[in-house]
Amino acid sequence: MPPSPEPSTILVCTRCRAAGADPESPRAGAALLAAARAAAADDCAIRVIGIACLSGCKRACAAAVMAPGKVGYVFGDLSADPEGAADLLAVARAHQARADGFLPRADRPERLRAGILARLPPLDWLRADAEDVIAWPA
Repeated sequence: MPPSPEPSTILVCTRCRAAGADPESPRAGAALLAAARAAAADDCAIRVIGIACLSGCKRACAAAVMAPGKVGYVFGDLSADPEGAADLLAVARAHQARADGFLPRADRPERLRAGILARLPPLDWLRADAEDVIAWPA
């Protein structure tokens, strides 16, 4: 199936801070957001948006990748640096390229294989006649 014409969106938690970090120091989430925006500056298939909280506090830095009609992902334990931003962009590009957004573990960058916090079904899977248990794509 062809990729979705909708861009995949990266949501970066701007309030994330490393455990034990000085409360007065800049937040790592804000640094990750800046790095992700810089990395995606010339990529019109990817949007990068900051969000005040993703509730991944114990696994900071947290970010999500989502698009309409596609499986969404929430990642934690991201590094707030250009390498962390590059990993997020790689996942978002893979997500955008797949019609269903489903990203097998092997297709994610190495550092994002263990950092997954959640995989969310697209809302259109949740029809009124949906089964009691929804199966993931093969």
